[in-house]
Amino acid sequence: MKNYLSFGGGVNSVALYLLLIEQGVDFEAVFVHHGTDWPETYDYVAGFQWWLKRRGLRPITVLRPDVQGFSVLFDYCWRFRMVPSFMRRWCTNRFKIEAMHRYFEKPAFEMIGIDWGERKRARINSRDGFECRYPLVEQEIDREGCKRIIRRHGLPVPQKSGCYICPFQSVNQWQELRRNHPCLFQSVVDLEQRNIDYRIQRGRPPLYLNQYPRAPLRAIVNEDQAQIFEQDEYPPCQCGL
Repeated sequence: MKNYLSFGGGVNSVALYLLLIEQGVDFEAVFVHHGTDWPETYDYVAGFQWWLKRRGLRPITVLRPDVQGFSVLFDYCWRFRMVPSFMRRWCTNRFKIEAMHRYFEKPAFEMIGIDWGERKRARINSRDGFECRYPLVEQEIDREGCKRIIRRHGLPVPQKSGCYICPFQSVNQWQELRRNHPCLFQSVVDLEQRNIDYRIQRGRPPLYLNQYPRAPLRAIVNEDQAQIFEQDEYPPCQCGL
């Protein structure tokens, strides 16, 4: 069976890629470019591709999703006046997992970068010709161990990957988005308000992107409050491995 690595451009998937190289595992890494990851993630993936090429290693396969004619998650949300939900992770399924599974040759092992500290999330399952594997959990490698793997290859540790419209981001991350990417932050504020207006028109309560406190992003980010969640503590999803 062929081995595929679900590559997200974050700490765990970069470390897992390097670990598999060290252990001589034959695999293909697949990254789904849905246009809505943080810019830093796309920059890191581009740099990592260059690093692989310089060493004659197999590059990461980059896919583009196709969800009702949309390849960009943000554009899809804007068209249908919706935002990602922390209750239903439809965005990961539609704009990442489905694209990968259409590409994978069955039968196959899908290797996912969940580390030892997150082992409760690792569920062994086989369906549709795919079997999930968690090499970091199997070898008891935690988040710090992942960072050590990356550093011993002389590479910088990437920031936590994920979408800039992800509802699992902390207040600190929303503030960082406003500071470093003000245009992107404004686009998210506009998207959230577009969804709120739509829901009110339909007699439904507003849905905010931030989980706690439940309030519009502009109000939350403008408040002078302490960081609620540490960057590595907010509930992760497979879009940010």
